[in-house]
Amino acid sequence: MKKTNVIALLLFVAALAVVFLLDIPATRGIQTWVMQILSPFIRAGAVTESEVKRAVESPLDAAALRDANERLQQEVERLRIIAKKYDVVLNENNKFRALLSYKQQWPLNLISARVLRRSASNWWTTLIIDKGSIDGVGTDSPVITDGGLVGKTGKVALHTAEVMLLTDEECRVSARIEGTPSRGILSGERGALDVQPDLRLRFLDRTARIDAGAKIFSTGDGGIFPAGLLLGTVKNIEARDISAEAVVNPAVNFSLLEDIFIVQPEPAPEVAPK
Repeated sequence: MKKTNVIALLLFVAALAVVFLLDIPATRGIQTWVMQILSPFIRAGAVTESEVKRAVESPLDAAALRDANERLQQEVERLRIIAKKYDVVLNENNKFRALLSYKQQWPLNLISARVLRRSASNWWTTLIIDKGSIDGVGTDSPVITDGGLVGKTGKVALHTAEVMLLTDEECRVSARIEGTPSRGILSGERGALDVQPDLRLRFLDRTARIDAGAKIFSTGDGGIFPAGLLLGTVKNIEARDISAEAVVNPAVNFSLLEDIFIVQPEPAPEVAPK
C-alpha cells in the first residue's frame, strides 16, 4: 500500500473517532456541513433518477396516447357520418318542398313519381317510373320537372310506366324561340352513351335572327304537350339548304333525373242532356 493511501486511511479513521467522541450538537454540525457539501450531488442524482424513470415509463404513455387518439378519431368519424346523414335528410326535405311548391304553382293536374330504373343501353331514350295506370297514368302524357320538359309516357303497366325522354329522336315537340317569330320541331339526336346529347330545333327560317342563349318553349300545337314548357336554350344555328337548325342545350339534366311529374289530361267537360 502506498504511503499516501495509508495516511488517507488513518485520517478517515481519526475523523470517524472524532465524530463518535463528539457530543450531539457538534455531531449535528458536522452532519449539516457534510450535507451542504453533498447536496448538489444528491440533487443531481435525484434528477437523473427521475429522467430515467420517465424514459422507462414513456412507452406506456405513448401507447395510452395512441389509444386515446384512436378513440377520438372514431368519435370524429361517427360525428362526420351523422353530419352527412343530416345533410342528406335536409337536402331531401328541401327538394320535396321545392317540388311541392312547384306542383302547387303549376295550373295543371300533376302526378308525382320517382325514377325506378334506367338501362345503360338506352340511357338517353327511356326510363321506368313507379306510377302506372292504377295511379291514373296514361299513354302520351307529358312528363316534366321543375326545370322543364322531360318527355312523355310510353307503355303503361298497372304500377309502372315507361317514359320516352326528350333526348330520344322519336320524341318531337312543336317549339318556338322566345323573342322571335321562329317556330320549328324539336327532337333529340343520337349521342354517345356517356354524353348527354343535344336537341335539334329543325325547320327554322334561314333569314331569322336568332341569338345564342335564347330560350325555347313548347307551343302547345299537336295536342300532347301544353304550351309554355321550357325545353332548352339555343347553343348555335346551323344553316341547311332550305331551312336552318338550332342546336339546343336541354333545360333538364337528363343524367340526374330522380323525381318527375306526369301531366294528367284535363277532364272533358260534361255535356248537359238536351
